[in-house]
Formats: sequence, C-alpha cells, structure tokens
Amino acid sequence: MHSFTLTMIGLAALTGAACAQTLPEHPRLLIRQESLAAIRERAEKTDWGKRALAGIQRSADRWLTKEIVLPDRGSQWFHWYACKKDGADLKTESPTRHVCPACGEVYTGYPYDDCVLAAVHSGFARGLLDCGLMFQLSGDSRYANKGREILLAYAAKYRSYKLHTTRGEEKIGGGRVGPQTLDEAMWLIPMAQGADLIWNALTPAERQRAAEGLFRPAAVEVILPHKMGVHNIQCWKNSAVGLVGILLGEQELITEAIDNRDRGFRVQMAKGVSPDGCWYEGAWGYHFFTMSALWPLAEAAFHCGINLYTADYKRLFEGPLRLAMPNGHLPAFNDSGEADVLGSASLYELALTRFNDPQFATVLNRSRRDSLQALVAGSLTLPAPSPAARVSRNFPGSGYAILTCGEGESATWLALKYGPHGGGHGHPVKLNFVLYARGQMIAPDPGTAKYGVALQKEWFRTTIAHNTLAVDEKSQAEATGACLGFVNGARFSAVAADAGRINPGTSFQRTFALFGDDVVLVLDRISDTQEHTFDLAYHDTKPPLEATVGQPWTAPDKPGYKYLQGVIAAANNGQVSATFQHDKDLRTRFTALLPKGWEAVVGTGIGRNAKVKQGLVLLRGKSRESLVGWAITLGATASSAPRLTLTPTANPQSKVVTLQATLGNRVCRLISNPGREPVVMAAPLDGTSPLTVAEIIDGRQFVDQAANTKF
Repeated sequence: MHSFTLTMIGLAALTGAACAQTLPEHPRLLIRQESLAAIRERAEKTDWGKRALAGIQRSADRWLTKEIVLPDRGSQWFHWYACKKDGADLKTESPTRHVCPACGEVYTGYPYDDCVLAAVHSGFARGLLDCGLMFQLSGDSRYANKGREILLAYAAKYRSYKLHTTRGEEKIGGGRVGPQTLDEAMWLIPMAQGADLIWNALTPAERQRAAEGLFRPAAVEVILPHKMGVHNIQCWKNSAVGLVGILLGEQELITEAIDNRDRGFRVQMAKGVSPDGCWYEGAWGYHFFTMSALWPLAEAAFHCGINLYTADYKRLFEGPLRLAMPNGHLPAFNDSGEADVLGSASLYELALTRFNDPQFATVLNRSRRDSLQALVAGSLTLPAPSPAARVSRNFPGSGYAILTCGEGESATWLALKYGPHGGGHGHPVKLNFVLYARGQMIAPDPGTAKYGVALQKEWFRTTIAHNTLAVDEKSQAEATGACLGFVNGARFSAVAADAGRINPGTSFQRTFALFGDDVVLVLDRISDTQEHTFDLAYHDTKPPLEATVGQPWTAPDKPGYKYLQGVIAAANNGQVSATFQHDKDLRTRFTALLPKGWEAVVGTGIGRNAKVKQGLVLLRGKSRESLVGWAITLGATASSAPRLTLTPTANPQSKVVTLQATLGNRVCRLISNPGREPVVMAAPLDGTSPLTVAEIIDGRQFVDQAANTKF
C-alpha cells in the first residue's frame, strides 16, 4: 500500500497549520503498525492488558456470528428518552416499550423507539473497531471480513438515511445516522478508526465505496456545514472530520479540523480552557465530554507527526484533579450530573504516556486499567503517584473557591461558584455553593435533567433550585461575579465574593468561613435601591429530621417554586433551625438569624426527579437591604443549635458587622468590613488588646477561635 502525499490548497497563510506531509501507512488513526508489539506485550505481561484484550476479542467474536442488518432509519435525541411527568430516565423493556421506573408510565412509538436506535448504530461502529483491532493483533482475516461487511453496509445505505434534526427537520445541524452533527461525529469516529484498521485488507474499489458512500458525505456534506465556534460539540466534529481527512489523505480536512482559526482543535484549547484547567462551559460533565472528543484527533495527529499534546490541552487533565471533592467526584454544576474523575481514567492513560507527568498516575492507580486506551498506549508500569496536598484554594480563572479541612474522603469540602456563566450550558445561580462532608454530599447542586423534558427548565435551571439568592421569585440574570477576598489557614479558611449583575440594582455579597471540619458560617449582604422579595435557599440531600411546627406554606405557582413544599417555621427576627440525618454517624443542622420581617420555610424540594424529595430551608423577606447570618454545623457539633449573634459596630454609619456562633465553650467569629473602615472592634478572641480592623482581605477579616489565629 503506497502512502499519500498531500498538498496545501489556499492554506499557506495559516500560521502553525498542520503542514503538508507524507502520511504513514495504515493503520494510523488509533495505532501504528510498529505499536502492535507493545500492545501484545501489555496483553501478555499485565492483568489489565489481558482483561482489555479479552473484552475486545469477546466483542469481535460475537460479531463473527452476527448477520449485518442495519436499521432502516437514523436515531433520535437521547434527551427525549425521559418521563414527561417526573423527568426520570426511561428503562428499555423492548425496542418498542419504554417504562418510567419512577411512576410506571409506558411510552411507545416516536421518538422513543428511535432513541434506542442510537445504541444499535453505535454498536455497529464499535463492532467494526473491535474487529479491526483483532485483525491487526491476530492477522485472522475473519475479523477483517466482518469489519468489511459493516463498513460496506453503511457505505451502501448512508445516503438513504434521511437528514433529520432533533425536531425531525431536514436541515443543516441534523444528521443521517443521528439527529445532530454531534451524534453523527460520535458515531463516525469509531467507524473511521475501525476502517483504518482494515484499510489494507480492502480492495481499491472497496476503499472508494467507503470514501464516496460514507466518509466524505458524512464529513463534508453533513458535519462541515454546521459551524459552532468554541464548543464541546465542535470538538467532536473536529475529531470526526480530522480522522476522515487522515484516513483518506485529504489535507483540507486535516487543516480544517486542527487549524481553522474559528473552530479548529488549537483554538478550542486556546480559548476554551481556563488558566485553572476548566472547560469554559462550567459543567464537569461537559468537561469530560470535551476531553472524550479531543483524544481521537490528538492521537491520530500524533501518529502522523503532528503534536497536539500542548500545555493548554494538558490543563484539561489537571483541572479536575485540583477541583475534585475528596471522593474524586466533581459537583453537578450547570448542565451536568455529578462527575467522577475515575470514570474518565482511560483518558489519563494517554495523558500519562504523552505528557510523562506522574501526577496523572494518581488516577490510574485507582482504576482497573482495562480500557482501549490503556491497551493501545498505556504505560506498563506506573510511576509513584505524587498526590497534591488537599488545601483550600481559590481558582479565579474559572471562578471557584474551595474551602476544605480534614483528611481523605471524610474531609469537609465546600465549593462556592462565582465565575463566568458558562455559555449555553450555564445556570443562573451566581454564588451557589455545594457542601460535601464525611464521604457524602450534604448541600447539593441539582445538576440537570434530560433537555427534552419540561422539568429541566421548570426546576433544574431555576435559581431557587440552588443554594443561592432569588429576587422577586425569578431566576437570576446571567452574570459573572468576582472574588473579594480569600484566606487559608491550617484549620480555617474563608472566601468573600460578589455575585455581579444578577438583577438590575441588586447587590449580593456572600462570605463563607469554614472553622475546622464541622462549622460553616455564612454572612449574606443584600441591598437594592428598591424593595424586593428576597429568597435565600438552602437544599440538603435529606428531608428535615423533625416535624416542623408552623403554618402551612403555599408555594408560588412559578418555575422552581411550584415544586417546593413546607411550613413557616419562624418569622420576624427569630433564630430558626432545621436538622437533617444523613446516616447514623452524620447529622447536619442549618441555623439562621432572620432579619426583621423575614420568615423561614422548612420543607422539601426535589432531587434527581420529581418523585425524590430533598430537604429545604427557604429564608424569605421583603426589604431593600438585609444582612442574613447563618450556619451549618456537622456531626457532633450539630447535636444542638449554635447561638448566633449578628452585631454591627456602634457607629450607625459603619458597615462593619460581626457574625458569631457560640457552641458551648467554643466561639467562631466572622467580621465583615466591606468599606475597609479603620475601626476598632472589641477585644479579639485571643484576649489581647482591642483589634483594629484593617484592610487585610479586601476589607474582610476572619477569626478562628480554635486555631487562636486572626486572619
């Protein structure tokens, strides 16, 4: 088989472009011919390599006995595959019967029957890939023959599939096999990798049929006309187009995928990755989804002498390690569920091999290492892991502040979200936070539902479903906040942040202080030129423990609010408390001081769907300006409510405020001085002379009694 010599056409002006060059022999997308020996060595010398190869061989062997009969149509959007009533994911009982596990509702017909076809089409693509790998590793022509059947079946049928969108429209943005260019790209990538592995076993006429019947129509006619700029979907499309370009030896497609100034791989990395290593959409599910999109093109380019393993790309692997909770998970911020770093361990196989950085071994040491990526490129032995010390850190580039204390998975960990909105996948929830402790989530972010159900907009994307401020029973405007101050000590850390323009005229500032691993103090400062209804919501993963005595509360019939239930537990400048039992060893308590005229609602909101109830405390008041102090106490500290005091200075013009929690003989104090006033407070907690509140952290001073240290 001769190699392809490529020429540049009208691309000379591109700086840093993938240069015209002679591509290596096939295979060259997933592996090279010379890497087969290393793959066999992994399979022979390591348990994980044996398992990985055995899984691929079992799959390929099953395909040897299957008749290749393609579906008569493309698939539909998986976001339709959820219950319309409660948002729960459906369970497939048969190709034409789809059942809600929460309420038992049965769905049939379109689009549900078409949704399950996505797994059928992706199964054929993976079958081609597995057969191709076994052909390369064993030389058994049966695998190449079955791969040829799959490939040529799609080459003959692809153009007959109707172009369709998620709404069934025949227009740009849709696909033929799937309902979006995203789905088309995700399917096309393993099809191209598999075809590359059997390419040398095809006749010239068969290669032509595959190119003209499938790969060029999919890449050039379906995917390329849909342009998206910097976006996770564009990353998938870049990989699909780039792999087709490398497979067929077409330089225009390679350069489009890698070096297009508006949407290529390089600009995705330059503009989409924050200095902290977070994908700009602010949803950890989409962070890993984007990483899954990037590696096929990065590997194929690497095999062809083009290095895409840059510093920008490396940060995508580093960010999750820095911002993960103690259990290795990442919060369900924005359009995401809770993500798990370990669930993406296969990507870190490539990161360790290509970047040669031992920090990535910390993920692999905890994984099974039996993935495709481990088999084709994994390190035989892992370097000694060098896990970073767990400390409180601020990440201004992505807009997260992490407060933490404790060791291992039982540590307490709080994340305040103050940064950019996150584009189309952002949620209007500035200064939302999540709290994890003792190995479990305490105060969650609801995350997301499938986009095709009403509950996504009516609950998951509303402000009131999150742990933050809603104004006039509406969701916040899109905004970018700012960190006003951050401090970290041995057993104390704190952050102050401003929400930005969440509502015209409204100023919302929030200060968190973590004392040890069991006390969180929060001071919320809200002001506006006009009177508004302010709602501060706190959500707990468990319903309230005790029966709350009070007047029944009827929630407003508005998005988010309509799912809240509860009773008015306290009103008019009283202290209110609610307790939540997480397991026999962990109880949490929410305690707040209500400003004059405010009331508290204690009850429930919803969890992963409308049938799952979670705890709620809603602090609600109508005012122009309010200070609200509250606390979360954990474990033994939560056995009784702390006594909270909120004390301004004697000067009525001053904005200096002290929030103090007294728990037996223990006192935790937070002093807020947003105006940076040169005032003198009472004696500090260590009993020395009176304390002058100076400009320490943008005017905020934090005091930790337990450590006997002033910040």
